[in-house]
Amino acid sequence: MRISKALSLATVSTFALSSFLISDANAAGFYLQEQSVSGLGNAFAGQVATPRDSSIVYFNPAGMAKLKGSHSNFGFHILAPSSDITNTGTTIPFGGATGGDGGNPYTATPIPNGSFSHESIEDKLWIGLAVSAPFGLENEYNDGWFGRFDSTKTRLTTIDIQPSFAVKLNDALSIGGGLNIQYVDADLQKIVNFTGPGGEVSSALNGDDMSFGYNVGLLYEPIEGTTLGAHYRSGVHHDLEGRVIVTGVANTPATAELDLPEIVQLGINHRVNDKLSVMAGATWFGWNSFEEIRVISALPASVTTQNYQTTWAFAVGAEYEYNDKWTLRAGYQFDETPTTDEYRTTLTPDGDRNWISTGATYKFNDQISLDMAATYIDIAKETINVARNVTANPATTANVRADSEGEVGILSFAVSYKF
Repeated sequence: MRISKALSLATVSTFALSSFLISDANAAGFYLQEQSVSGLGNAFAGQVATPRDSSIVYFNPAGMAKLKGSHSNFGFHILAPSSDITNTGTTIPFGGATGGDGGNPYTATPIPNGSFSHESIEDKLWIGLAVSAPFGLENEYNDGWFGRFDSTKTRLTTIDIQPSFAVKLNDALSIGGGLNIQYVDADLQKIVNFTGPGGEVSSALNGDDMSFGYNVGLLYEPIEGTTLGAHYRSGVHHDLEGRVIVTGVANTPATAELDLPEIVQLGINHRVNDKLSVMAGATWFGWNSFEEIRVISALPASVTTQNYQTTWAFAVGAEYEYNDKWTLRAGYQFDETPTTDEYRTTLTPDGDRNWISTGATYKFNDQISLDMAATYIDIAKETINVARNVTANPATTANVRADSEGEVGILSFAVSYKF
């Protein structure tokens, strides 16, 4: 049945914005821990208690109290994800072709990070800065694939600027904190259908926002050789402003809310002897704040339940000072997914992850060193079972049924300079 132009505009806007925020939320759920090359070398085990270089500013600014003088660190991580999504019974309305395989939607992506710390008052006060991309995702599926009503292309970019400080209270205890100035930019494309057989058109949308958060941490050394660290990073609320453009139908502004999670990290670093140190850590992600997607616009409210769950990541690792030039590292991490079987989508075909990491630092001299790391992440097989409305009639849906699994390879390098 043909629907009116006005109803088409309202429905397209509502459906497209709902998908837009699903994209943002799931992409934001893909938290990028890769903000330190030296830390990646042992899978970020005990990272909040291990101030090797100025990248500690991001993970726990209190750790600057262990860095004498001024330090800088500039690195990049090349992430190469791979996802395999298998159709297990997808149905498409109007008798349309289900479509082919989506292929690997990911390409290798560089993730940069930079940091700086300065001992402002000797043995008392430090200031620092970290620039990072803590949340992000980019994927693009093959044209005409079976999940096209859920997603064809998704991109999320986050830039976080973190000015920080640290204060040394005594020889055992230091505290620190900082402000998080965070910019988010997102873009999504999918297919919609409002006219029946042969009526599939592209829906493209984008939105951005700048908002603020904060973080606080402490570093405590109860006995010589054993360091404890704790860090809290607040959630950041974004009000995204953007437009949705549907080929030949709509070009309209809209806004929506996006809540990135609060994060708590705990860690321990124990020096066994002059050569060997062992580390362990736990990270809690407050994804339970992301319960639903609520579109805010002149149109009737559109609410989509997401039901993300809080998650934990656990890591263990070790570091060995082989000689005056080389320091070697290795580690393992288990990282839970916040998605659930009932609400998982093709925008982020996520699963529980197992990390295996190794790395090294080569010291050229007292000022310059090179960090290297490599990581393999196995993403567990999970189920996708999602329905997407494709017309004004809620009963007309595309039902995406699939199994997904994947892996990620990471290769990283960084240069540290002391002055």
